[in-house]
Amino acid sequence: MDINIGVVVVGVVLALLYLLPSYLAFTREVKGRWLVLVINLFLGASLIGWGVALHLALRKPSTVTVAAAA
Repeated sequence: MDINIGVVVVGVVLALLYLLPSYLAFTREVKGRWLVLVINLFLGASLIGWGVALHLALRKPSTVTVAAAA
């Protein structure tokens, strides 16, 4: 069996890029990280799904403003 190492390297790099939004969501502890993973796995093959997952992974967390007690 003759496996070309270049094909393996390209495959690994593409797999890492494919899962990049999920990795970012989990390392940044985004609130909807499981949603990002699901979107990334099932819709990531389309560029739109991958872009949505990346957007969700990189968005800023919503801030809650607490009024001071008088």
